[in-house]
This record gives sequence, C-alpha cells and structure tokens, in this order.
Amino acid sequence: MFTKFLTVTGLFLSIFMGEKAHAHPVAYAGSTSIMTWNSKEMSDWMLTHSYTSKFSLAARYLRMDTRDGERTFYMPQVNYLLKRWNELDSQANIYLSLGHGGEKVNSSFKNTTGAALEADWESRKYYVSFREDVLLSHKDSKRNIYQTKVRAGFAPYLAEFNEMNAWFILQADKSNKMTDEYKLTPFIRLFYHNILLEFGSTMKGDSQFNFMVHF
Repeated sequence: MFTKFLTVTGLFLSIFMGEKAHAHPVAYAGSTSIMTWNSKEMSDWMLTHSYTSKFSLAARYLRMDTRDGERTFYMPQVNYLLKRWNELDSQANIYLSLGHGGEKVNSSFKNTTGAALEADWESRKYYVSFREDVLLSHKDSKRNIYQTKVRAGFAPYLAEFNEMNAWFILQADKSNKMTDEYKLTPFIRLFYHNILLEFGSTMKGDSQFNFMVHF
C-alpha cells in the first residue's frame, strides 16, 4: 500500500506547485482537491471541487473493516464553510458536510446518508481539530456508523511559505463499528505548497497514511 501511495505522491510533487495545503473540505474558489486517509481498517478517498470559497461538491469512496464485516460506500457529498475567523496570527473554521449515496451489499446498493461536522483552529505554531462523522443506514439503524476524531499538534519550527513545513500531531479517534473502538495515533505531517502528507502509527503498530493535494 505504501509503495502505491509514495508513487502517487512523487508524481504529484513533481507536477503541482501552488497554493499552501490545508486539510479542509472547502479550498479556494475554482480549486480541485484529492484527499485520502488510509489505515489497516479503512480507506477513504474524496475528489472535491470548490465552486466558491464556502461551497464544494465531492465524490467519496469509503471502505471500512467493521465488526459487521467489510463495508463499502459510494457517496456524492456537499461541503459548506459555516463560519471562519481570520485573526492576525491564526484562523478557525467550522464546516458541515452532507451526502447521500449507497452502501454496496453483495451486488446491490442500499441507501445511506452521511453527515459530518468539522471544526479547527490553527496558528503557525499550534493546531487543534474536531470531527464527528455519521453514516446512517436507511434499512437497519443497528448498522449506523458513528466516528469521532480529535487532533492536536504543534510545529517544531516556523517555516517560511516556500519551505517544507513539519508538524507533530496526536490523534484520538473512536468508532462504534470498527474492530478497535478506540485508537491513539501520533502523526508526522509534512506539507509543501499544495501537497500535504501525514505518516502515523497506532500504539499497536498499525500504519496510517494520509495525503492531500489541491490544484
């Protein structure tokens, strides 16, 4: 898995040099983003286009290994910036995401509705975020998925705009359906212009890899 992602990463690094990267569901107007979060139990891909600085449309693919078995979702999604605070040395955001699509079960699809609320605050030195994600099954509420993710991080040095930025991030997340209900994962985040990479390992030694580019 890592070989595949490192190949993709190298390709994008060689092509795209532009705006500074942020792991936000809405970027600057007219931009397109590719975001992916990957672990032993999950693969989440999203292709997003921001029509304005507050509104984007996305196509999402999500595969999860749950206690109910492997589950796969395909979902168009709307992302909206509810509120932004721009300060002299920091920024805070609140986003709302809504989607409706299908969960593939055998050879058919069952209706699924998704929603997420995300909030973050970041300066050049510190970063915190919160995200609550739900996937609702229309046929069986016992199959609903609830996920909570909290992150905090800091930058060991203050990089200039055209330099490689590095962050240490600690992530705590829980899900009512994943095999490991609670996880604590340290990450190293690197970003340069419009490319963002995160490498992490859970306390059990399971690797995680996140990637984002917008152009």
